[in-house]
Amino acid sequence: MSPLSSKRAYLVYLLVLLILIPYLLISVSLPVLAAEENSDESSWIKGILMLVVTFLLNNFFNKETDTDKPPIPQPEIETEKEVLGFYVNWLTESGTSYQTVQENWQSIDMIAPFWYTLTPEGELENRYGGHQYEAMNLAQNRQVEILPLINNSQANNLMLVDPTIRKKSINNIVKLVQDYQYDGVNIDFEMLPEWTRDGYTNFIKELSAEFDKINKKLTISVFPKIDVPISLQGAYDYGALAPYIDRLVIMTYDNHWSTGPAGPVAPLQWVEKNIIYALEYLPPEKVLLGIANYGYDWVIGGEGSDLSEKEATQLASKYNAEIKWHNTYQVPYFNYQDEIGNKHQVWFENNYSLGFKLELVNKYNLKGIGIWRLGNGSKDFWKIINKLLGKTN
Repeated sequence: MSPLSSKRAYLVYLLVLLILIPYLLISVSLPVLAAEENSDESSWIKGILMLVVTFLLNNFFNKETDTDKPPIPQPEIETEKEVLGFYVNWLTESGTSYQTVQENWQSIDMIAPFWYTLTPEGELENRYGGHQYEAMNLAQNRQVEILPLINNSQANNLMLVDPTIRKKSINNIVKLVQDYQYDGVNIDFEMLPEWTRDGYTNFIKELSAEFDKINKKLTISVFPKIDVPISLQGAYDYGALAPYIDRLVIMTYDNHWSTGPAGPVAPLQWVEKNIIYALEYLPPEKVLLGIANYGYDWVIGGEGSDLSEKEATQLASKYNAEIKWHNTYQVPYFNYQDEIGNKHQVWFENNYSLGFKLELVNKYNLKGIGIWRLGNGSKDFWKIINKLLGKTN
């Protein structure tokens, strides 16, 4: 219970006592008066007092409110967990990925910088400025592994089923890793049609064989399977991929996204169902749970825009909106109306919802987490990670 709720409870206790004392006095005295005056006052006065007491008890005691913050779960850690952070070059109001690594490097084992895209022709193109030497030096000097994120262009997925282009793509990735002395890569191919399933698996299998020769780490990011359209997740064959990867990041976020209806980004039950599914096909020591540290601000009936926890709380303060806690989804949310009359609904992740996700990591003994993205988290965000995942900082 929050401190505010505790103070409220004490006040209600006091109020009940102030009502019960007169009630007991009336209970003793009114029967005597009633006997002398043959009056009905005893029954109706006691009845009113009982109604007041019942209302207070039902509405204020032993009842968790939407605004109460849940307790942070206590850790049950078998071994220290891994933390992979997705690194971006762009700047945000909440902070930069570079600054986050500077301040929290002791809590981070790997970074996956969003630096490259694989074209339909098998070439690698820079994204958002590509390789950053400053980030490279920062990570290497602090023994943080660098696994650049390589995504697909989505313009043409035939490269996955064309053996010639597939081989060219793999050769280019191997050359990139060797030229920059990266520790490996994170393959983040999204929006793959279901018919590329075998092609994608073969791509990972063949890349894994080349990485084994040079002792590099292969990680992949995939969509979850439960309550996700097959058009998004159909190309990922968890069981077939398992032998060829070092880590698999389940992107357990965007259960509700900017162009869809408003709702929680990562509801707890949905996250847990997808962990259970993944563990049917993969050993837990290969699984990293995707962790969001953002949310969306939806205009009711329209689209949403992404925002960090810090931006969400500032927005709630600006419009004097009450941040509530959803006891089923285990995430915060609030509603507000802007200056031109548009109604908004905001769902986001914060330190409390993070705690419940990390509890699942320990419950299922997963290898660790993959955070989208570095730069959004507060100091408390990292304190909770250190506490619940056995990290030291």
